[in-house]
Amino acid sequence: MLNPSTVREALLELLNQNVQLTTNFGMITGTVSQVKNDYTVITEDTNAQVLVPIYNVELLSEA
Repeated sequence: MLNPSTVREALLELLNQNVQLTTNFGMITGTVSQVKNDYTVITEDTNAQVLVPIYNVELLSEA
């Protein structure tokens, strides 16, 4: 499991950029819209917003 504070810092650096997140409930691709203390908001291509708990992120990469 990744360190949540490290994931949060990486997400902050990728704010408004496209990412691909692998979580324990599936893969999410979209734009990092917001980064909060314990979750991030990813806006998918369909404009759907997905709230992802940072502690569930297993892999993070630029898309």
